[in-house]
Amino acid sequence: MSSRILSKPAFTAWAIINLAAGIWEVYAYLNRAQLKLESDTIWEKMSVGKINLSNFWIEGWSEYCKVDSRYIRDFFAGGYVWCFELLNAFLAVVFIFTLAFGCTDIIKIILLIGIINCLGYFATLAIETWKCRLDTSFARWWQYPGYYLISGIWLLVPWCLYQMFSRN
Repeated sequence: MSSRILSKPAFTAWAIINLAAGIWEVYAYLNRAQLKLESDTIWEKMSVGKINLSNFWIEGWSEYCKVDSRYIRDFFAGGYVWCFELLNAFLAVVFIFTLAFGCTDIIKIILLIGIINCLGYFATLAIETWKCRLDTSFARWWQYPGYYLISGIWLLVPWCLYQMFSRN
């Protein structure tokens, strides 16, 4: 397979978006002690000026915690979810380098690992939900489809990029 496929804008766009997400994942992990569950949504806080650029990133992650409270737990109590995030951050960095050097076989492996990683995230989320281990008292009905669809991007995009290899 030639590296010509890697010149497609979709690969570059994903590399940049996923690297930015990876940086946010590491930032949120390093600042996980600041994560909290609150009744007000991030959108309500924005409307009254409680959100600014310096607190947006951790507040945004706290917002997602409303639909997946594992992020605010200790590792053995469900906080293992950070492993999925940190693996993605690592893969994002490796993806950038392999894309720059045109290593198609490695990129294909990274995409597969990313797909498996995201499937693992959603599988463990389903198990924790089924066992009623998530604190859902702060989540609103519309947050579930919205926030899970955003997370689903990390399944959909790598799958589509992987399929591009099959077509060329």
